[in-house]
Amino acid sequence: MNNVTWLGDLVCVDPHPVSTVPGMKQVLQHRIDSTFAHYDVNRNGVIELADIYALADRLLRAFGEPASSERGRELVDAYDRFWELLVEHCDADRDGRIGPEEYRDAMLSAFVEDGPFDADFLEVVQSLLDIADTNGDGRVDAGEFGVLLKARGLSEEECGLAFAHLDTDGDGAISVQEYVTAVRDFYTNPAEGTPGSWLYPTSLQLT
Repeated sequence: MNNVTWLGDLVCVDPHPVSTVPGMKQVLQHRIDSTFAHYDVNRNGVIELADIYALADRLLRAFGEPASSERGRELVDAYDRFWELLVEHCDADRDGRIGPEEYRDAMLSAFVEDGPFDADFLEVVQSLLDIADTNGDGRVDAGEFGVLLKARGLSEEECGLAFAHLDTDGDGAISVQEYVTAVRDFYTNPAEGTPGSWLYPTSLQLT
């Protein structure tokens, strides 16, 4: 299982109810647990600030961007804000460590029980898309978005398929809203072929 993910996985905008069919709930539970595993980079059973910095470092390397550059500092700052939001919404006992049960409860609260995360998280997502826009044209095209997806573990072929499914308006770029919609699908809709079902490698999907 690849450890790398990127911001946006916790965004919740107008969530819809999760089906109560046991098989479908199993798929969604597996998705929550798999994203926890992505964030727990050092595999010590909890998500800590060091894990978030490790994710930031991997993305910096994926983009070939030094941490000392302006874009590098922006990415690290975005991950700092991401950690603050994780702590606020997931760290129930405020010990600076987010366990699997804390993470699972927060995900269920956000996506199943209509308790959305702070709207400020959209600004964090926008920051990541800005950094992904390496040519500075104001758009995150297939190649740029593919860097993020490859870091997550998708193959070249999967990146192309994922981009085609996430670019729902067909304009050749991924917007914040398109990504948020895909995230919502990932956590609430177990059906295949939805935008969210293409966010992660097929090896992480429960069959």
